[in-house]
Amino acid sequence: MNDRAQENKTARRGHRVLDAALRVIPIGALVAAGAYFTASQTLRPNQRAIKAAVILALMVFMFRFDMVYSLYAFVLLFFFPSGISFGSSNNVIMTIIPTVWAVRAASIKTRLFVKTPLDWPHGVFIMAYVVSLVNVESHYALVHGFQVIWRQLCCIGFFAMLVTFVDDEKRLMRLLKVACIADALVMSTAVVELVAPGTTIIPGWLAITKPLSEGGMYTARIEKMRVGGVLASDANLADFGTQLLGFMVYFAWRSKNPAAKTFWALLSALTLSAVLSTGNRGGLIGVFILFAYGMFLFRKQMSFARKMLIITGSLALLVSADYVLSTYTYATSPIQRLLNTEMVGVVPETRTMTWWPSIKKSMEHPFVGSGPWFEIGKGLSFQFWPHNAYLYYLQTLGLFGLGAFTWIMVRVTRMSLLFRERVPGRDTLADLAILSHIWLVIFAVEQLGIDHQRDDIYPYVVWMLFGVITILARLIHRRQETPVYTPPRPAES
Repeated sequence: MNDRAQENKTARRGHRVLDAALRVIPIGALVAAGAYFTASQTLRPNQRAIKAAVILALMVFMFRFDMVYSLYAFVLLFFFPSGISFGSSNNVIMTIIPTVWAVRAASIKTRLFVKTPLDWPHGVFIMAYVVSLVNVESHYALVHGFQVIWRQLCCIGFFAMLVTFVDDEKRLMRLLKVACIADALVMSTAVVELVAPGTTIIPGWLAITKPLSEGGMYTARIEKMRVGGVLASDANLADFGTQLLGFMVYFAWRSKNPAAKTFWALLSALTLSAVLSTGNRGGLIGVFILFAYGMFLFRKQMSFARKMLIITGSLALLVSADYVLSTYTYATSPIQRLLNTEMVGVVPETRTMTWWPSIKKSMEHPFVGSGPWFEIGKGLSFQFWPHNAYLYYLQTLGLFGLGAFTWIMVRVTRMSLLFRERVPGRDTLADLAILSHIWLVIFAVEQLGIDHQRDDIYPYVVWMLFGVITILARLIHRRQETPVYTPPRPAES
């Protein structure tokens, strides 16, 4: 009996050792592989290897945890895409995430996506892309046209995932904070460029790709430069900063924790400095819209004395920051550029060579456009980018595509105005709705001077904006439909 008990005890001990080994060895192997990969990439970073590791980690993350965390990770990453032979890493990741969710949804037998007011407009919008392919004249343009359609489908998939998984105020607030932090990381690269133009931040990963002029830093100091950061685009950098700056200021304003208040205040100052350092007139106009329209919509939450203090302090900060940046750094002054703008009729002089050629080109195929991909051309066929998102849609997708995008914008605008139906007062949901409405207005105005369709970052920002507004509209409707509890009246004696 004692021998049998001893044998059982030995067997149990062996099972425990084997079970521990099966647990420790795979984990140890993963830790060792991760440590080796981290060490090798620290010494010799490879952008594609890092992106591949991130994608694999995301896939494991998506199967193990709530899908909303994958969206947070994507929002943090999509500002830093990698170009690949058949598109962009952003498109790859945003193809994988809905695919993984489709597998999970099928396994638990749940609805894949929730319905939204933008479903039909989105369908017509994609149809416009497909129909425009009939006017594509070369195989090269056709291949790139399919890549553009793929990217647009990924953006709409991103929108669908947002409205499916960000289903409460807490998740929405977290999404916006992640977006602001990601945006601030991009803005920090602009500050690095101010100090050391043309530098490489992380070898093989992040570099200031906008080249200096022939004279190098000395010429940049004299002629001034328009900072673009890691995006190599002053216009995109200015747009991203102005569109999310309002949320950073709001988080600083509403934070009760001193550390959190300081953190968001620093991010706000960093973003404003980056926007001004771009020298972009559209970004400066966006800052003016954010300030003036924001003061108007939040006027009931501030006393007259506070309004005067904010107005005078903000104007002094803006002028001082512009002076310091344009005097002591390589940055040009956006205020001077705006004041020196010359108009040809109602068109700025810098847009006469972009808007009119785009309108003339649009007349060749006015109804369905010339194809999804905008071909700049060479020699006599060369054409500048339209520098106007609405003309870009008119030329590439025709009136059909421009009408579909306008349909989307109209519906999003109506949803963004739902904050007017809220009860006046300090309500976080209403405040976020106001800020999202201002975001939409800034975006609509800025698209008169830039086209968001020509890179692999801006379209995701646009459909994130549409997703945030759709989520807010749904949450507002949900609150309106929830009956308010009223205590029973005391019985009469």
